[in-house]
Amino acid sequence: MTLGEHEQLAKAARLFYELREKTSSLVLATVGNNGLPNVSYAPFVGDEDGNFFIYVSGLSEHTTKLLTNPVAAILLIEDESNAKQIFARKRISYQCVIELVERNHANYETILDAMSARFGNVVNILRSLPDFYLFQLSPVSGRFVTGFGQAYELSGDNLTQLVHIGVDQIRDA
Repeated sequence: MTLGEHEQLAKAARLFYELREKTSSLVLATVGNNGLPNVSYAPFVGDEDGNFFIYVSGLSEHTTKLLTNPVAAILLIEDESNAKQIFARKRISYQCVIELVERNHANYETILDAMSARFGNVVNILRSLPDFYLFQLSPVSGRFVTGFGQAYELSGDNLTQLVHIGVDQIRDA
């Protein structure tokens, strides 16, 4: 790897961590047993293992789909108002497996406390509602895009290592 490539990779890694830290909600793509997709969003908190946690209403279409088909794609994306180019917004996409975190799970209250610390008292109000579900979204693959020709496959522990994707890899995908 040349010095220029190393510097580009280091810059991309900084942008990756910055986007993960600054983003408070994720775009959530689910699919039901009928094969039809649904797209929504949810605020989230993450953990040190790279998992995402969302707390969502059972009245939502995406919740029903997560309960019946526990896979999803998620997207963390740069705010439009901050993007230099609307066609090349910074974004991280993941393919995830989903696990329902039961109310009696050891970490259930800890995760909701973290959500409350991040999002305020509304989480405590939602806690009192019987139709809310806590889900863990565990990424199994991912991609980070910083702009035109600047795409990275995510690999390694917690999918935090960036591997530049060249034109040949995109054609083969």
